[in-house]
Amino acid sequence: MAISTKSLYKKYGFRFVLENLSLNVEKGSIYGFLGQNGAGKTTTIKLLSGLSTPTQGQIFVDGMDLSSDSGKIKQILGLVPQDSGFYDERTALSHMVYYGRLKGLSKKESLEQSRVLLDQVGLGNEMFKRVGYFSHGMKTRLGIAQALLNDPKVLILDEPTNGLDPVGIRQIRQILRECNNEGITIFLSSHNLLEIQEMCTHVGILNKGKLIAESTIEKIRHLESNGVITIGVYNLSSEMISLIENMEFVVKTELKAEHILEIFVNSRKDVKPEINRLIVESGGQVFKLIENSLSLEDAFFDATGIKL
Repeated sequence: MAISTKSLYKKYGFRFVLENLSLNVEKGSIYGFLGQNGAGKTTTIKLLSGLSTPTQGQIFVDGMDLSSDSGKIKQILGLVPQDSGFYDERTALSHMVYYGRLKGLSKKESLEQSRVLLDQVGLGNEMFKRVGYFSHGMKTRLGIAQALLNDPKVLILDEPTNGLDPVGIRQIRQILRECNNEGITIFLSSHNLLEIQEMCTHVGILNKGKLIAESTIEKIRHLESNGVITIGVYNLSSEMISLIENMEFVVKTELKAEHILEIFVNSRKDVKPEINRLIVESGGQVFKLIENSLSLEDAFFDATGIKL
């Protein structure tokens, strides 16, 4: 599914700009929409779902123009917003039937599908309980259930694990993976780097209304290098470090302690033997050599240029 916008503007007490935003969300993927608070994630989701109207520009979803094909687009999308807006006095089941009727299902269809979906999200035993007694995590699960009522191709979630405890986070993660295994494409926004790294197959990074990086989770993590080699060397000298930095696949080095050097590399092949050989031939003695991938957090700060 391709999602694209062109110079979108939206006012929330100030003018917010999404500049020529184009997202390539692959079918069957779990796409993490990542950015700081205020980057434009929620604005994008509101515009895509038709909850907000752009003051300028156009929105296309899977080749369909939102301004003229909103009905068709809404048929393929399921939305779980940050705020559920559920009525405290209604039960979970009555909410589901109500939303099912709004989505064009008959009362019988709504009731049947609601029971199945509430079981699917772990609320089967709570369907007759008033939502006012639900925890935040239970309301999030109810939101997912109602978003699945129209059998969407794409499930969009805005900060679905925000404010949840570790148990709640794991429950939501499991539900979303089950949905994905059933063929539903997942699009979720978050500023939680660890959650995106745990959940997603693809990532888009938004910064001040601009998409600054988009790829698979592994490629995003390797924006600056393909990994970090931590090497322990006796007789480590500045001349030896210069020789390492001049190797064609070395991006940069950082001296972490007297005998410990981190080497950021950009290569598809295993370059550890070459580095080890250079050090030994230069008079060094290698006592430790470990290779690690960059974390998503490293990649995020590299991409955005944010300094702490």
